[in-house]
Amino acid sequence: MSNHPRTHLVSDENESSLNLTEQDDSGLEAEEDGTPEIEVPFDPTKIDIIVKTMTIGSLENRLANAELDLTPDFQRHDNVWNLKRKARLIESILLRIPLPSFYFSEGIDGSYSVVDGLQRLCAIFHFIQPDLLNRVTGAKLIALQLCELQYLKELNGKNYTELDRKFQRRISELEITANIIRANTPPAVKFNVFARLNQGGMPLNAQEIRNAIFPGPWRDRLRKLAESKSFRLATDEKVRTERQQDIELVLRFIALWQLRQPFSRPSNQNMDEFLNNVVEHQLPLWNDVKWAEAESAFEHSIQAAQSIFGRHVFRKSFGAQRRRPINRGLFEAQLLVSGVVKSENLILLQTNKDIIAERFGEALKNDDTFGQSMLYATGSAGSSNVRIQTIVKIFTEVINAAKTAPHQF
Repeated sequence: MSNHPRTHLVSDENESSLNLTEQDDSGLEAEEDGTPEIEVPFDPTKIDIIVKTMTIGSLENRLANAELDLTPDFQRHDNVWNLKRKARLIESILLRIPLPSFYFSEGIDGSYSVVDGLQRLCAIFHFIQPDLLNRVTGAKLIALQLCELQYLKELNGKNYTELDRKFQRRISELEITANIIRANTPPAVKFNVFARLNQGGMPLNAQEIRNAIFPGPWRDRLRKLAESKSFRLATDEKVRTERQQDIELVLRFIALWQLRQPFSRPSNQNMDEFLNNVVEHQLPLWNDVKWAEAESAFEHSIQAAQSIFGRHVFRKSFGAQRRRPINRGLFEAQLLVSGVVKSENLILLQTNKDIIAERFGEALKNDDTFGQSMLYATGSAGSSNVRIQTIVKIFTEVINAAKTAPHQF
């Protein structure tokens, strides 16, 4: 390495002064058009939605009989609302203030999965049935006591069992508006319709909708990988978890990995269509052996990518530059390519990682196609293929140079 000319790298400001406009609320690098719009074409004649009135009591009954799924990610979300916010919701109900609409996805057995309204339902069940909520979700919440109420201050400090019967009745008999997409609606249609229905407040992102309408053990498997020590260390725990941004990153890798080399995506599918197809048709077929293979590949790829790209892994920065936020496209590309490098070549890449950093920097600066693949239409198959091919090209050049003229490095 000592005799190889090095490109001078200008050190930027300390990374703690990172311009927040460079990243979105996921902790990932912001893309040119912001958060990509959820867009999956579908046949509108296949939409089957009903709107009906339900009571909290009827939903409680469904929960007790395993007919209401609060999503498998409840434990990651159970503390999103603090006690004050939960108590204020209960106060609103006691004051007979109507709640916003809820959205459910109906299963073939007639069960419901909560797509929008999870926090409100969890707050209500936390108050009226904490033991039931803990049993069905595995949470360990203590009984909720009302606090910091604005109008019914005489109820501060009380739990559900201590309320007068008239107040208990107001909760159990509360009528809510439920938008239910019926079970016979194709999943791709459900996905798009929920994206359109849920436009107010904080719209659900693609992964939140995906988790709600595509059931299966894949959700727990991906969560396990997202919570792994390797993933958290590689990302410095910068990727937000509240809205499943970390799970979607892992899914993007798994979905491409299962295609096998050269990891080329179908050109007729956008990112949402591609990921939806994988979780609906591919992952349900996986057994424990297949998942073990995928988990091992993920672990190996994480470690390999880190050993090559160091502190700038998954970022559009290198050398002495300050680190940029994690880039979604680089995450999948660097993992996939690093993970399939042969062991003897991996050693060469690790030994020559400074040269890789220089080549990577040159590609960022001079290769417009590569740069645009991480900025515009980043979810397209074309952009994905460009990112992967560029990393392959860099690795191949460095490996070949090291093998033919090792004395130069």
